[in-house]
Amino acid sequence: MPENARPLILIVDDEPAVRELMKLHLAGEGYEVRLADDAIVAARALRETPPALLLVDIAMPYMDGLEFVASLSSELTEVPIVFMTGDAALLNAARALGAPCLKKPFGIAELLERVREQLQRRPPRDASIVDLRPR
Repeated sequence: MPENARPLILIVDDEPAVRELMKLHLAGEGYEVRLADDAIVAARALRETPPALLLVDIAMPYMDGLEFVASLSSELTEVPIVFMTGDAALLNAARALGAPCLKKPFGIAELLERVREQLQRRPPRDASIVDLRPR
């Protein structure tokens, strides 16, 4: 990414109000933001322009966030991912495996802090995506 380029963040969430509010605050901090309302739109956006960071809701229709990330694991090896959920069981499972998470509803300060943390910590090229789905 060129030195003066704004990091691109892709937000994947089926709730329009959540997407728009996050976009408003992240763009206000100087990030370029793209939105996707489901995994299919997100996969297309990822292939067009890989983001610097992916913010993914776990509980979405059609394909949940965990399935989405697992399905694209080979394409996401260098993209930090932060999962979002209001479901306590999914949150605990993701945290137990070390996945960065935001519990909905979260504050803007927490969102911005997590984004900064993850953009500073890029995963190694050989990092694997862990399947966090409950069994």
